[in-house]
Amino acid sequence: MQLLGRKKKNWKLIITISLILIILPLSGCSITNWFLWNDGDSGSKDTLPVKLETLIEMGEYSKLIYEKKDGGLAEKVVEEQYGVSQRGKKDVFSYYVNQDNGVTILVFRGTDNAQNVLTDIDARLFKDRELDLRLHRGFRDAAEKLLDAIYDDGWLCKKNVCKIEHTVYLTGHSLGGAIAQIIGMWLHQKGHNVQIFTFGSPKVTTTFRFNEPRHWRVAFDSDPVPFLPPYPYVHSGIHIDPNNLDWNENHKEESFLKIDGLDHFIDDYLNRLKKHAL
Repeated sequence: MQLLGRKKKNWKLIITISLILIILPLSGCSITNWFLWNDGDSGSKDTLPVKLETLIEMGEYSKLIYEKKDGGLAEKVVEEQYGVSQRGKKDVFSYYVNQDNGVTILVFRGTDNAQNVLTDIDARLFKDRELDLRLHRGFRDAAEKLLDAIYDDGWLCKKNVCKIEHTVYLTGHSLGGAIAQIIGMWLHQKGHNVQIFTFGSPKVTTTFRFNEPRHWRVAFDSDPVPFLPPYPYVHSGIHIDPNNLDWNENHKEESFLKIDGLDHFIDDYLNRLKKHAL
């Protein structure tokens, strides 16, 4: 759900926002909050439980994945600052892989084509037996395809050994964030040390998982995408407001009447985070 320019009409976003405006009134956000987790720890920028520099780095990766050509400005910035050494596949679903000093970083692209839109709206419940959870069918199927592709394409191979390191960082914006969550849960189930970083991500499951695996969920309250899919789907992890870096462990939703489709740009997320580092 990334736009190449604010002044250019993007039919994918128009379709998505139209669906939001149809579905959200049916979900009744204020009523939905009665059934959500509203307790837990909270704090401000001074007590942020994750490094701001790490959030910015993951935001850079999540922006990079939208680049249409290798060698773009965003890619050069990330390569110079963070040493990205491996590329991934650019197809219907795209990803990057980076193996860095014992850490595997997996980056997933958000909605970028018509097939991705079909993935977004396939909100059927799917029983994942490995996790014993009900997942969003479209996101789950995309995650399965990508994890298989990552292994099959050989991006995890060094000296004839192919593996995901014990410590894994997963990140993505929008649809990419949904995929990062599901693959992160699978890897956590297998014993990996997982951290998930998402920006404007939708919900993926009907079970509130607190912060296991660790999930740093950066989302504007006015971004429409994190409202979707409606209840019984729920968010987990620690929500971080990029405006002021306030954070909390609960899942209280603001009114959908305050949404603004322009608040879903990955550029805005990244720029807002960078302002806090000045």
